[in-house]
Amino acid sequence: MYLEKVSSLPKKFIKKLEDIDNLNIYLVQDYNVKLLNSIVDFSVDIFGEASQDEWGIVPQIRRGNVFLLKEDIKNKVMGMATLLRDWEDADKAYLFDFAISEEYQGLGVGFQFLKGIIENLIEQNFLRMNLTVDVNNEGAIHLYQDKLGFKTISREDDEFGKGHHRYVMELDFEDFKEIFKV
Repeated sequence: MYLEKVSSLPKKFIKKLEDIDNLNIYLVQDYNVKLLNSIVDFSVDIFGEASQDEWGIVPQIRRGNVFLLKEDIKNKVMGMATLLRDWEDADKAYLFDFAISEEYQGLGVGFQFLKGIIENLIEQNFLRMNLTVDVNNEGAIHLYQDKLGFKTISREDDEFGKGHHRYVMELDFEDFKEIFKV
């Protein structure tokens, strides 16, 4: 297993999350069975039947970006994000999964985690990021739009079946850099 601390990379990365002891962002660059099980268990706890298994996580580690928010004392995954490069626009990353454990929701942890990820994507020379979010998920929409500057660019009705509507949101990293003085 090889986890690279975000804080040990160039200064554009955050170190530990502010005001939350023992939470660090890691970019997963390799894996073992124990790590895969931790990621899958976290995914099942958050997403239930829609979660990823090791067959989905491994290619994302190898071909995408998988970030973990890990509580070091308990050695436990508390957040996860998986990103892919957009096939139609190589300068754009797509946020495939993003989740924070229930015990850390509402504390600003999701904001800090995603901000650190965006800073990493900027370092990787991405120019934009997009995602989809359930139109009824007010907390996530608030995080993406109001706190980080994402803009809604479209609405996809029945995206995941009848009645499962999603907003497509995008963040131009130039706007992000201006807002956060990165």
